[in-house]
Amino acid sequence: MIAPNTVIGNRYRVSRLLGGGGMKLVYLAEDLRLAARPCALAEMVDAISSPEVQKQAVAGFQREADMLAELNHEHIPRIYDRFSEQNRHYLVMEYIAGQTLEEQLKAAGGKLPEDQVIEIALQVLDTLEYLHHREPPVVYRDLKPSNIMITPGGQVKLIDFGIARHFQPLTSATMVGTQGYAPPEQYRGKVETRSDLYALGATMHHALSGRDPTTEPPFSFPLLRKLCPELNPALADLVSEALMYDVERRIRDVDEMKRRLLAIRNGIAANANGQSSAAAALQGQPQLTLPLKSPAPPSTAPPAPSAPSAPTLLTVRNEIFCPSCTRPIPGDSRFCSYCAADLRPLIEQRPSVINDPAAQTITLTQPSQNYPAAPAPLIRRRRRSPLMTIVIVAVIAFVALKLLLMLVSVLAAIESSDSAAPSAPAARYGDGAGEADFDPIRTTLLRQMLDAQGYGAVKFRVSGDSISIWGSVRTEADRETVEEEASTITGAMNVEDHLEVKD
Repeated sequence: MIAPNTVIGNRYRVSRLLGGGGMKLVYLAEDLRLAARPCALAEMVDAISSPEVQKQAVAGFQREADMLAELNHEHIPRIYDRFSEQNRHYLVMEYIAGQTLEEQLKAAGGKLPEDQVIEIALQVLDTLEYLHHREPPVVYRDLKPSNIMITPGGQVKLIDFGIARHFQPLTSATMVGTQGYAPPEQYRGKVETRSDLYALGATMHHALSGRDPTTEPPFSFPLLRKLCPELNPALADLVSEALMYDVERRIRDVDEMKRRLLAIRNGIAANANGQSSAAAALQGQPQLTLPLKSPAPPSTAPPAPSAPSAPTLLTVRNEIFCPSCTRPIPGDSRFCSYCAADLRPLIEQRPSVINDPAAQTITLTQPSQNYPAAPAPLIRRRRRSPLMTIVIVAVIAFVALKLLLMLVSVLAAIESSDSAAPSAPAARYGDGAGEADFDPIRTTLLRQMLDAQGYGAVKFRVSGDSISIWGSVRTEADRETVEEEASTITGAMNVEDHLEVKD
């Protein structure tokens, strides 16, 4: 940590720590060459042992800093300078006074008024419009409340473009943004401009409902029409369309979302292409569509330098391994993105974030110390011990067995759908569907979810965009829970409820 009044680079005098964590700390500093102008000084320390890899990392840092300096927009902090001293690298940025949206949400009790959320979202959309329309388009990738700074005058600034990742160990860098706000395709490495719209939809859902998505199962967003019935229906539908699990069903681009949000603000509930957004939104977001594809293993080769015309704007997170499925996930996860294991009981074991109470800008995540770090990349091949080989073979056999059991379950559901009569209510799985878009995986997932929650007496059948449910539950609350899960997981628009309440 740099002591106050220390002069860095013979030019910048440090005033105090603003925030940060791990290998990146951000300080408030004064530019001694320009009338003591305040600036944000980001210090990044590299821990790279290979001289060749370090040389490539420094070149990547300098190249991306130069590209970020070319960005010129009122909602993006300006880059003033960049330089290196031994294994410490510095980025000098415009100092932004104010509060993050995350801090405003906490001060307001968890959520903000509808008109305030709309104004913030419109300024964010102005910024995304500028980034997405560049050649090539720039995807921000980590839009969330803590990266949205709001000045005392109400102006929005997007902060933290993740340039510190160049100096992180290879195994601690991840292609995923922040769990809860990152869309499903981002976990598969297939990011596009509509991924930013999903993250904005998740941020608006959080600000309007007070429901923090980082504390909930991944990709589960209850419909705002049901969660907050007092909201403008057009606004609730717009957020639901931005959060569509399938990227092809999501809002087309930033221009459409901005146009519709302006119409809502002006009292004109316009709708894209003259179609009803309510019908699309009522289908809901499928909950816990698992498993996702496993990330590719880290390469042992030095990272190839990125193309000079396309900055990769990622957030770096240290990884941990899920204690349930053993897959690598971001270190600040509350739920596993693959098996949905609940990691919240372990949160208290994690170190807190370095965050000065007087900080006015960037808040970053401290790397996890109590979790096993991902193994370092191998520079030269080592002989694997016989015990390690046995463990690897056992894990592979276990995973293969689970996949085989899942495949057998799906095939059984499909076979029963071909043999059972559509009107017979005795089938346990959704075997009444004969439509082309029938998804046996979702019905199998619904069955497993109902059994796990004690609703084994509930049966259902999916037909087209409708689902029929019957059997018995204990209370009316159980009935509502079953209805919501049946609609959310299968995507059915119509629910025919024949349940009996037996207390």
